[in-house]
Amino acid sequence: MIEYPLLVLGLWGLWRLNLRRISAANKLWLAAGSVLLVISAIPPFSTWAAYSLPNHMVSHIVLMFLAPLCLVASGEVPPLAKRIHPLVPLVVLNVTMVAFHLPAIFDASMGSEVMRSLLVEPLFLFSGVWYFSVVLAPHSDKRVIQMRWQLGGVILTTVVMFVLAMSMSIFTKTAWYHSMASMPGMEMPGDFGSQQLAAAILWICGDVWAVPLFVVLIRRLAARDGSLLQAVDRYSSPSG
Repeated sequence: MIEYPLLVLGLWGLWRLNLRRISAANKLWLAAGSVLLVISAIPPFSTWAAYSLPNHMVSHIVLMFLAPLCLVASGEVPPLAKRIHPLVPLVVLNVTMVAFHLPAIFDASMGSEVMRSLLVEPLFLFSGVWYFSVVLAPHSDKRVIQMRWQLGGVILTTVVMFVLAMSMSIFTKTAWYHSMASMPGMEMPGDFGSQQLAAAILWICGDVWAVPLFVVLIRRLAARDGSLLQAVDRYSSPSG
């Protein structure tokens, strides 16, 4: 086991629970994110993610979406790169997600435990934290981020995840990843069956985190403008 960056970050988050006077809700968010990091860094979870494509997809979702969402929601993660345009982290996360699921890059990273543990997994986590620091930024934050970027970021990522999942399952008839030649325990035989299962997990993930977050942002938008109709009128006007 060499997933030390994730393990250290998770334990550091749990340690901070007793040092900061934050609300109970924020403590729950911080605890959830920290526990997810600790679990992802230790066996058997870390071992399963290395030898099964569906399990790897679960690990990917935990590191890039669920753990960062919890950590940022806790309010214990400071805003990253305040002067950078909010479009940048939105693009970085989606490019990272797609790039590391291209066959050549995926096989190279999965073939090297050092590369996977010290580069890929921390990069997934960092890009996720950067992404959610934009998407979840409160309206009262000194760093003003227009809600169009927040809503647009959620929609963009959901579409990218959908297209990637479709590409892995419906738009192809062959397995992409040679590094995942043997996947024991799968109900569907063969590499392609496991690839379809991994694509389904990625597809479902979009509903798990994106739909509730989209509802939260819509409610926040309606609360800010008085009603959802007024918000639509505001953004549909040329100066909106």
